[in-house]
This record gives sequence, C-alpha cells and structure tokens, in this order.
Amino acid sequence: MRAISLFRKTSQQESGFYALFLTNRLQMLHYMIVMPTVLVQPYMLWVIVVVGILSQFCLYILSKWFASPYPAQGCQGFEKLFGKTGIKILALVSLPFLMLKISFISVSYADIMQHFVFPSMDREWHIVFPIILSCYLALFGMENMVRFVTIVIIGMIWILFLYIPFFLLPSNSIHDLYPLVPIGPEPFAWKSLLLVFSSLSGPEYLIAISYWLSPQRKMLKYLTIANAISVGEYLFISIASLLFYGSNYLPTIKYPSVEMGRYLQSPIFERVDIILISAYMFSIIYLLALFALMVYGASRLLGKAKKGTSRLGLIVSGCAMVTCTLSISKWFWEPGIEQTFWLELQMWAGSSSYLLLPLLVWFAMKRKARTTS
Repeated sequence: MRAISLFRKTSQQESGFYALFLTNRLQMLHYMIVMPTVLVQPYMLWVIVVVGILSQFCLYILSKWFASPYPAQGCQGFEKLFGKTGIKILALVSLPFLMLKISFISVSYADIMQHFVFPSMDREWHIVFPIILSCYLALFGMENMVRFVTIVIIGMIWILFLYIPFFLLPSNSIHDLYPLVPIGPEPFAWKSLLLVFSSLSGPEYLIAISYWLSPQRKMLKYLTIANAISVGEYLFISIASLLFYGSNYLPTIKYPSVEMGRYLQSPIFERVDIILISAYMFSIIYLLALFALMVYGASRLLGKAKKGTSRLGLIVSGCAMVTCTLSISKWFWEPGIEQTFWLELQMWAGSSSYLLLPLLVWFAMKRKARTTS
C-alpha cells in the first residue's frame, strides 16, 4: 500500500486547549462503564475530591515534561533521555497497557450496546464495528486527531444537561446525601480510592503525543482546568445517581448513568438513553483511534522505525486490537468476571501507569540534567 504520513507535524501553534480537551476526555472514559456503580455511599463523594487532588500531583509532574525542551524534539527527545534501547523497552511495556485499556473499554461499551440498543446482535459485532471506524479515523493522522477532539467535546458536552432533571425531582431530599462522614470503619476503602484514581488516569498518554501538542510552560494551567472539570463531572453524575436511586438501591444497578436515561421524557425521542449511548460513541471511537495510532507508533519503535508509515501498518495494528479484544470477549469475559478480575486488572494498570509514567519521565529529566551539568 502507498506510504502515508500519519505522524507528520505541520503546525507550530500553541495547543493548550487541545491538551485540556484531551485530558478531560481521557479522564471521563469510564464514567458510563464504572462510575458511579462502585461509589454507592454518599460519603464516598469525598473519595472523588481526594483522588482529584492526588491526580493534580500527577498532572503537576506531567507539566514538567511539557515545560522541558524534549517534547518539541519528538522521538529524538526520547532518545536523549532513555537511549534507543530504553525507548524499545518503553514501547514493549506500553503495548500490554494499551491493549488492556482498548479491550476493557471496547468490551464494556459493547456490553452496553447489546444490553440497551441491539440485544439480539452478538456482542462481538459491537466490538468490531467501532474498532474499524476508529482505524478509519486514525488514517487522518495524529495531527488531525489532536484537532478532532474539539468536535468530540462539542458532540458530548450537552450530555451533562440531561442529568439536571434528576436534581429537580420532588422526591429528592438532602437526607439522601447523608451520611457525608462514614459511621464506622469501611472495609476495602482503598479499592474505592484506587478505582477513582484509575478512572482519572489517561493524561499520561499525552506524553506519547506531546510532540503534536506544541509543548509550552503554561500547560499546567490547562491540565489543572481539565482535572477540575473531570472531578466536577464525576461528582455531578454521582450525586444525581444517589438522589435518584438512593444508596441502598444503587449497588443493584449495573449501569446507573445509562439506566437513568430511560426515565427521561422527551416529546421528540422516545428512548433518550439510546441518544445518550450513541453520543458516547463519539468519545469511544475517537479515543480508540488515538490508541490505535499509539499502538502503531510503539510497534514501529520495536521494528524499523525509519521506514515511512503506511495504511497497511495501521491496519495490522487494528487487526491486533480486534484479535486481542475478541479473544477476551469470547473466552475470558464471563458473567461476573468483568466486574472482578478485568475491572481490578484495569484498576491496577491504570493507576500504576498514571502514577509511574510521569515520575519515570521526571526522574529521567533530572538524571539527564545532572549528567550534562
């Protein structure tokens, strides 16, 4: 197939708002899938706030990377920090994390589609179609993908307004949000912290695409705004769910934020929840396309990266995504397991990558500064 330039960069303009939008979308990737299924007690709302502060620490470390001269140098910047062998090791380690995230998101969203929209269609088709669409979108290249996040934000920002009626129900009472302080010791409270922290993960992947974000020293401001918006969205949706279901009934609902759409009335659309799920597909396909480009980029680093990019290489990466995801869906995603093994695996993987990757880059920059001084 004819060679194409998927990773070229033609614009040097500041991309702070793109970083803001990307951070927000990456952090809100789990809100329909996981949140607020686990945080079912009112006092757990504080968990979102506390973890949001911890997330800000990771973003502060991440902003140090953007303020350094290395991101603007692209692959050469990484080579100066880690060396060619180090880059290959990082690429090799990153692939399982990317594949796990892709598989977990794809199968979970396919579960939602099968349960609410097309119950008679096999779940595997709900996996294949979004990945095919994401690979087609990825063909436009990384630079266009970064810009496309603006359209994703516009296509999804109105979803939050759908939850406002749940705050205005006559049956609502402030007592539904009590107690805000736990009465006794809560077992496995650390899992709630870890779950929210993994849900707020994702901005660490900006390191891989920092070359296209036109790095700048003011990036911390945009990352902070994005983190605050994400924490606010999680609080907004969690409070709406608690007010509507109550802390006793909420644990019995698998996808509370989607089920709530069934109770919304519209003079135009009979099934508002289908509109909600379809709009969420904007974010799913966009981020899968972004991850597909990252998978392809990491694969090139493991091979002969000097060769030009091609459609065939991206298609092969997409086929690897489909194969890995379908294998998990067909043989390992059994009822009950997705909420135990796979959720916990994603929880640990997301939390560790969010904490360790910015620290690794920061330590590498410190070591490089000491050796060159």
